[in-house]
Amino acid sequence: MLAAVAVLAFLHNLSLGAWTAIAWPSLLLITGLLLLLLIYPRHPLSDWPAIWRDPQQRQHTIIAGAVAAAGAAELLQSRSSAWAYVWPAALLIVGILFLTHAQHGTGAAVERAVWKHRWLGATLMGAGLLRFIEIIGGVVLWWPLILLAAAVQLVLYREPAGAFEGERHIPNEHTRNP
Repeated sequence: MLAAVAVLAFLHNLSLGAWTAIAWPSLLLITGLLLLLLIYPRHPLSDWPAIWRDPQQRQHTIIAGAVAAAGAAELLQSRSSAWAYVWPAALLIVGILFLTHAQHGTGAAVERAVWKHRWLGATLMGAGLLRFIEIIGGVVLWWPLILLAAAVQLVLYREPAGAFEGERHIPNEHTRNP
């Protein structure tokens, strides 16, 4: 979905259809909401505090909220230019969260995952910084291409072997004892 957002934002920057001004922020909002749906409703309400206490899941929740808020802000942007800064700020926040993303598993798995997350975080921050410059400078920059690079990183990402060894999982309906 992030790749689609990047392509639609790129088309918007090239002025290839007025519909892209609504399409990419709408997809961004939907992406954030879907991420939240993938984290919480799969677990009973009683497990939600445990999800929030897990540093990794807390970061995922913040990322989902930031993405959803950025999509909503982009849709509101025509009413106030201050909304324009929410999306690049969200990219910077998400980038920082990837730079500091909590990892689980064996030492080697954590080391590989941290390296991949740091590259992703730096890429997202690059897209956010370019978007800030675009807003301040009034010149169209190619931040969507950097965002597309982040999307490719996410698509190619696989948890390293040993990523969840020895980890306590939050129970769900499939792991509960009857």
